[in-house]
Formats: sequence, structure tokens, C-alpha cells
Amino acid sequence: MSGYPIARSPQEARTADAPIARTADEAAERSGGPVFLAVEALPFAFDSIADAEREEPGIYGDTRYELVWRDGAWRVLVRFWRPAPPAPIARTAQAAAQSRLGTARTPEEAQAALGAPAELVVEPLPRLYRTISRARARFRDQLDQGLARLEERDGGYAVLLAFWRPIAGSVGLTPAERRELGDRAAAPLRPMQPQADPYVGLFERLAPENPAIVLAEEGDGRTRGE
Repeated sequence: MSGYPIARSPQEARTADAPIARTADEAAERSGGPVFLAVEALPFAFDSIADAEREEPGIYGDTRYELVWRDGAWRVLVRFWRPAPPAPIARTAQAAAQSRLGTARTPEEAQAALGAPAELVVEPLPRLYRTISRARARFRDQLDQGLARLEERDGGYAVLLAFWRPIAGSVGLTPAERRELGDRAAAPLRPMQPQADPYVGLFERLAPENPAIVLAEEGDGRTRGE
């Protein structure tokens, strides 16, 4: 077998009629959406290698399988392309990290949401992380679901996200983007972060009727700290 089956479970990956793909791109094209390489154990434990071979005769001649010793027993691991959850819809990777325009699994779903033809792309976020653990802490779900991967770049680690975007050449905003802008315009304005407390000098005080207003008082010319 020159590739791995496309399936949703290790049991499904064992069937003879499971489609085979060599690469993630080929598997994504055949399944109609993003995929990731899953490695899962069959729900059986074996006392000996011979017992494992009787359950799965092709264990040594098939790239799907690997025999490992785990938790005091022999277990059979299965590798297969698993369809990933719906990918975000956006124009850039940075916007995809927020999934503001929704998600889709297939080009048809993405086109229906956008109102324009869509393509699945994988692009890096602009920020680099110094360690893998920091990157994983921020994007653990996307990495585990196959919607992101890590790549070492310039002494750090970049996060590459898979997302649907309008095909280059589409004119203007898509209906989904127009709806998003309308929702933002209708929402009350909020600061990006809580406003800091006002600075109160040595000869100043807060207005009793409004603590956001600082009132100046007469002083002796000194500044704060003198």
C-alpha cells in the first residue's frame, strides 16, 4: 500500500474499500476538505505477537499498521487520513484564527457562506513563538484537529493555519463580510482594553460627581515626588 486510507476511525481504515491517498493534498481533494494523519490503536490488546498477527494478518506488509508494546500488552496502531473538522472562512490567516466568518468543510459550504467561489489554503500567522510549547498552548485545538501545523522559521516556530478564502480575483466584499461589517456597526463601541484609572497629581482630586474627571487645585509649585 503506497499511502494511507481515508477514514474516520481505525476500524474504518481497516476495510478493503477505504480510499487510499499518498499525500494530505490528495486526501483533502478526495474527501472534499482538510485532513490530518491520525495514529490510533485498535481496541484490542494482545498477549503475544502471534495473537496480533492472527487478528491482523497483514500487519508487517502494510504501511497502515505498526505493532507496539504498551501498558503490558501488544497493540496495533493504525495510520489513516482523518477528515478534519470544518475549517475557518477568512481572507487571511490572522483573521482565520478568529473564525469570524464561520466555518466550512467543503468548497460548496464555503461558497455558500461567502457568496463567492472559495479555495482551501494554508498560510502562516505573522507571529513567531520561541518554543513549541508556547505555540501549542495557544493553538492546541487547531493542531490536534489537523487545522494547523508548526514550522520552524528564523529561530522560532510559526503556526500555519488551514482556512477557506475567496478565490483571488473576486471583486468587493462577500455577503458574509458585509454582514460582519453591519453587525460591527450596529454593536455598541467598546475599547480594545479596559480604560486605565486617571492619573491624579499631588494637587489634584477626582470630581465627586464623576470619578473619571480630575480637578486641579492650587498648590505650592511642587510636583509629584518632591
